[in-house]
Formats: sequence, structure tokens, C-alpha cells
Amino acid sequence: MRRARTLLRQTAVSLGMGVLTLAPGARGELPEHYTLQLQARTNMLGNASGAYNLKPGNLLAGSLQVPVVSDGRVAFRLSITPEGPNAIWWGSDAAGHHRYLLPDLGEDARASDPGFNSAGLVAFAVTGASAVTSNGIYLLRTEAPNDVRIIREPLGASDWSSLALNDSGQLGFRANFNFVGRGYVVLTPQGAGWTTTYLAKEKTLDDTSPYEFLYSPAFNDLGQMAGVGDVAPGGSEYYQELRVFSADGTSRLIAQSRGRDAGSPIYRFASVQPAFDNLGRVAFIATARVGAGPNLTTVFLWDGAELRVVAQNGQGGIKEVEFFPPDMNDEGLIVFRAIDSNSRRAVWVSDGRTLKRVVSEHDIVDSDQGPARVDQETPSNPVFAGSVSISPRGDVSVVAGLAPPENDQEEWGTAIFVAQAYFAPPADGGVDAGPGEEPDAGCDGGECPGEGDSGTPSCDGGECPSEGDSGTPSCDGGECPGEGDSGTPRCDGGECPGEGDSGTPSCDGGECPGEGDSGTPRCDGGECPSEGDSGTPSCDGGECPGEGDSGTPSCDGGECPGQEDSGTPSCDGGECPGQEDSGTPSCDGGECPGQEDSGTPSCDGGECPGEGDSGTSSCDGGECPGQEDSGTPRCDGGRCPSGQDGGAVDAGGAGPRPDSGGCGCQSTPSSVLLPWMFLGLAWFGARRRRGPRGH
Repeated sequence: MRRARTLLRQTAVSLGMGVLTLAPGARGELPEHYTLQLQARTNMLGNASGAYNLKPGNLLAGSLQVPVVSDGRVAFRLSITPEGPNAIWWGSDAAGHHRYLLPDLGEDARASDPGFNSAGLVAFAVTGASAVTSNGIYLLRTEAPNDVRIIREPLGASDWSSLALNDSGQLGFRANFNFVGRGYVVLTPQGAGWTTTYLAKEKTLDDTSPYEFLYSPAFNDLGQMAGVGDVAPGGSEYYQELRVFSADGTSRLIAQSRGRDAGSPIYRFASVQPAFDNLGRVAFIATARVGAGPNLTTVFLWDGAELRVVAQNGQGGIKEVEFFPPDMNDEGLIVFRAIDSNSRRAVWVSDGRTLKRVVSEHDIVDSDQGPARVDQETPSNPVFAGSVSISPRGDVSVVAGLAPPENDQEEWGTAIFVAQAYFAPPADGGVDAGPGEEPDAGCDGGECPGEGDSGTPSCDGGECPSEGDSGTPSCDGGECPGEGDSGTPRCDGGECPGEGDSGTPSCDGGECPGEGDSGTPRCDGGECPSEGDSGTPSCDGGECPGEGDSGTPSCDGGECPGQEDSGTPSCDGGECPGQEDSGTPSCDGGECPGQEDSGTPSCDGGECPGEGDSGTSSCDGGECPGQEDSGTPRCDGGRCPSGQDGGAVDAGGAGPRPDSGGCGCQSTPSSVLLPWMFLGLAWFGARRRRGPRGH
């Protein structure tokens, strides 16, 4: 249902050489901003700055890929370790010192970049071992890393490059058969073994094949591969095609070079793997040339209907697209590396309408050493390493060199970041529909009767009425009553209820309860308690006491009647009134108990009451009410109502830890009826004090 809706919402815009049409996913827009969270930092032995979540002397490969999954976990390989053999590291949420160290397989034994899926499976290929039987694909679970399985399929393979592990548990790769030839192979688990499927082969393995050479492929969750093949030797022109290959033996032509099609804008495909999503869209890098004009490195997108341009040398602030693989997710977001018009390297994200930087050379970022600059001591050295990856929710893995802000000649090693995506909250539906009509999105933009609600998600940055802070980013960055200010934006940059307003976006950008409305969005774009309703989003998009619920993200960020307030948006992961808790964000755009399903990603990918679990991350990697917290940012990275926060995973080294402070979890009310009585009296009193609305 989600994908069907995705395909219906197509948008066309102009960029570069042509019109870029994307079929955005459920979110369908760029993140509002990214915040870089340090996962690990490698450094050489003897450097005073040391390392983070790793011992000094663990070093990365010169070029690498760092897969990032839906809950923000990453995995990467270490080509040098103090012990000698290669290792694989994984972790998340700025914590983790987990490594799988290869046994002593001989001095030439090497591990590949890992494949990583949301179930916690890690796969990587080992080649060059002294004993041939030690070569193969190593498969392990992160919770039991010593239980390693070695897979030596298909028979006769000597190398397993471009290895990927999808969320279906399949392995996809390009197999090399002792340098005789290559093939695209998918291994599907079956019982205690694997089913081997060849999707494409070179001529040397199959004389009926059209392919002289097969380049690195991309692999999706449907078991399909997208890859480029040479169908004839190159010369003044190149004879290449990009196809999507399926397990049933069929393939679909996506694009080809102008050597095969004179009308094609593609002179030559880059020899890096494309990006491939589950909707059949393919993003790739190629050299474009019109006539005898210059070669222009270009990020292209096949959107399912036609070939479009995402980014190109000399267009949209891009000086030069770098030859590293792009990546994309099912939401239509594409990430890649490129040098900007000021000759600074950067990581970029595009939704097909707009280019946006994720991080740039010389940016100041947070690190375990304090503020750090993304930099190298030698200007000609690339500041970023390897390719970038994007998760299903839009987080991006980035590897970059670090230095002190004022001295690029001091090395702080190489950092592995997850750039966490933050999206603007969705707009709600306006004023209440009135009796006898479908209820709208909330109080709406004004006061919830009997509440001092700021109208912003999760109370938002102020106090939730009569409740303590849940410890999630809410009061968060402004002052929680009786607490110090963390200095991060939330209350936000101004004061919380009961304080004077600084005039900056705070309670937010408007006034706090009991003040006049500035007309700017927050309180939200409408009035604060004791004011009339402007009709803009507030309570926010859900049900306020005494109003109908539109079924969109609920109460939203305030207290649900008679329930504890989780302090997170949309009851969010806490209980909605009188309902069981699904443990997923806002039941999440899908079916709440006893409600119809809107068809958007629902409960969301986890288990709804009385439903089976889809197997994808739900609560989501954090704690649901009454459960232990994994310490990962979902419930969100802090406590969920009535739960105990497990804290950060042992980092194994010095460095910042998530703030364990906050006002604490709310207490459970002794009665559901009593709050309703008080709520009704408060509402009635507020109406009498305020009198009829004057607008």
C-alpha cells in the first residue's frame, strides 16, 4: 500500500541537463537538517588525541563502504589492527566497541567490506587465506559473533566482491572463478543450506552471454541486481548497458552508452556500482557528452519511466562529481560525493528536486575531543574516505578526517559518523470539521481545554502539563521546570511557560501561555492557551480533549486525556487514550487499535495489538512501555513511559555519553476517571474566563 501511494505522487522539476522526475516515498522530501553523531574514531599509535570506541592502532582501509541500517547501526572493516589480522567493527548510538577479529589465516588473508542487515546479520568475504578452505563468505550474528559460518558457494568461486546482505537474508555478490570469468550470484537461505542463482555471467563462463565484462552490481531486498556490462571492447566509443537482473532469468534494460544508442547522453558508465532501491529505481554515475562537447561526470536517475539528471559537473553548485558509488533509499533520497564550486569536498543528498549538503570539508562538528574540523593536514588529500550509504529512514554514514578547529596540522585521526536525518513535522489538517462531519486534526492550533499546551510536538521544549519530563529530547534544550538548560534548541532558544519570552523561536517563535500571540509558528502559528485558534497546526494533528480525532499523529505532543505523557511526538510510543500501546510512533499513520488503516506505513513495521510482527524494527530499537531500553535512539534514546533506560552500550573508551538527565518518567495515574473530571472542570473554567472568541 505504501509503495502504491509512493508511485502515485510523482513530481517533475528541472535540474541540470533535463527534468528530474522522482517518485518520492512516504516522506518524499529532504531532511530539514542533519546532525553528525560520532560512532568511532581511528588513530595511529602514539598520537596524543588517541581514538574513540577503538584502541589506537586500529586503522581503516583506504577506500571502504560503511552500511547503515534502519536503526542507525553501522559496520565497517579494519584493515590494520594491533593484533595483526583484519577485523569487522559494528555499533550504534555513539557506543560500541564490538569487533570480530579474523583468526590467524596467514599474512595475505584479507576481509572485504561487510554486508549488514536490520536483523543484525553481518557478512564479509575472506580471500588470500593460507588454507583454501578458510576462504569464503563469513556470516555471523552481532549478538553471538563467535558463532561464525563459512559459506563457499558457488562451487569454484575464488572471490566474492561487492558483497551485500539484504533484509530477506539473501547474499548478493559478483563471484570470480579463479580469474576465468565473473558472474552475478544470489544465495538464498534454504533449510540448513543455500540455493544458488546466477543472474548474469560473462562470456568466458557462458558462451551465450553478451557480456565481455561485468562491473560491480547493486543488490536490493527483492533479490534483484543492477549492474553494467561491456557488450563489446571499448575504443573511441564504449559499448555498455545497465540492466536490472532478476532471479527468473529475465533482465530489463535501464540505460546504455551512445556507442549502442546514438541518442543516449551517456558516453561511458563509471566503473563503480550503481544504487538500486526496492521500487526499481536506479541511480548511477556516468560520463555525459553531447556531440564533441566536454565529458561531464553526472549522477543519473532512472525513475521507472525515463532517465533524468540528479547532479552534474558545473551545475547547481557542483564543480565535480567524485567517482564513488552513490546510494539511495525507498524514500527517493540519493546520496553521493562531489566537490563544490569553492573546491571543497562534500557529501550531498537529493530528493530529485533539490541538492542539499550533508557535511562539507572544513565544517565544525562535535567529537569526543570537543569541536573538531573536517579536515586533512595535506590539502590535496581527500578529507572523506570511501563511499557514503543511506539508511531506510534517511541517516547517512560518513567517514572523514578530523583536526582541531584552529590547527589542521594536528591529526585527530579518521572519524566514522552517522549523519542523523531530522524531518520537519507534517502539517495538520486545519480547524475542526464540526458536529456530524469527519473530525479534523485537532484543537487545532490553539488551546486544548484545560491544558497549558504549547502546541508544539512533545509539549515541546516546555513542561507537559502536570507531568515530568520523559528524558527524551523534549523539555530538551530549553529548561525543564526545576532543571538547568542543556543549551540545545528546544524550549527553544527562548523561555518555557511561566517565563518571559525572549522573542526568539521558542514556546516557539510565538508566545508562551498567558502571553499575546506573535503570529509566528509554534504555540503553533496560532494561539497559546487563553487565546483564540488561528486554524494552524497545534494540539497537533490529533485529538484534543473534547474533539474528534482525525487519525493523524495523535494528541500530538501533548498529554492524551487520562494518560501519561511520553513527552515524545504523537503519544509517540506511549499510550493513546483507552488503547493498548503498539510501541510504534503514533500507532504510526496506520492502524491504531480499533481504527481503520490509512494505508501509510503503519504501526510502523512492528507489531500492532492483535497483529503479527512484520519482522522489521519496531519499538524501534528502543524501549516500549514496560520494556527494557536498548539504549539506541528510538523511544527515543531515552526512557519510554514506565520503562527503565538501559543507557548507552559500553563504549570501551573515553568520550561523550548521552545525557542521562531529565525530569524522569511520568508516574502512572491512580485513576482514569479522576483526571477526566478535573479536565472537564478546567475546560469549563477556562471557557468562562475567556468568554466568547472575538475572531
